Formats: sequence, structure tokens, C-alpha cells
Amino acid sequence: MLDIVAIISAKYLFSISVLVGGAYFLLQSRPTQKRMIVLSVVSLAFVLFGIFILHQLYFNPRPFVVGSFTPLVNHVANNGFPSEHATFTALIASVMYVFNRRIGLLLFLISIIVSLGRVYAGVHHFIDIIAGILLAILMTALSQVIINKPIFKQFLK
Repeated sequence: MLDIVAIISAKYLFSISVLVGGAYFLLQSRPTQKRMIVLSVVSLAFVLFGIFILHQLYFNPRPFVVGSFTPLVNHVANNGFPSEHATFTALIASVMYVFNRRIGLLLFLISIIVSLGRVYAGVHHFIDIIAGILLAILMTALSQVIINKPIFKQFLK
């Protein structure tokens, strides 16, 4: 039973973050939607760059490679650091947190469940998860600082 929950969490639960974030976006005013898009795009760019850099700096073989076992979900035996599932679900949660703290916290909970499912499934170590979540939070915070600069304010009117 726990295996089934882990598989669902590891493979499919992230879609809830996308649906909740998308629904919230659609219910907002145009100016708020514009701010959400700008924050999302800038944060995503920084996150993608961060993932690229971290992939170059640190190689962490996946648990099923190190432990020579079959993971609960199929996965390529590549670098697991940082976890892209953890990063992207935490990125959605971080952006949502800026606009609605309650929904953001709910999405962080989903991100943690997805991440724990991926650890249990044998495709990530905890360090991969922690790095992904921290990367998303830090890049969203950096993006928020940057888009609050006066030069960006003119685009958000």
C-alpha cells in the first residue's frame, strides 16, 4: 500500500500543483496575472540556470544506482542532484506564496509529499530534494527583489 502511495506521489501528484496554480492564476485580475507571469518567468529562468550549474558542480548518482536495486518508478540512471520534481513543485509553491500564502503553503506541502515519494521510490537522496526546494525558494526571492526594482515597475502596470 505504501508503495502505491509513493508511486502516485512520485509520478503524478505534481500535477495538482500545476492545476491549483493555474486555477488561481485564471481567477486573478489582469494586473495580478501580469505580475504572476513576470515572477514565474524570471524565477524559472534563474532556476533553470541554477539546475544547470548544480549539475556541473556536483554529481550524485541516484539511490537505485548506488544500491543496485530496481526503483518503484522507472528512471534514467543520471545525475539526481538537484531533484527537478522538488525544484519545480517548490517553484510553483514559492510563486504562489508571494500572491497567496495559504495556497503557497498548501503547495509546499504537496511539494514535500512529491519529494518524499521520490525518495521512497528510490530515485532521489534527501540532499537532492533539499537542494531543489532551496534553489526554488532562493531563486523566487531573488526574482522578487529584481522585479521590484523601478526599471521593472513600468512593465507591471
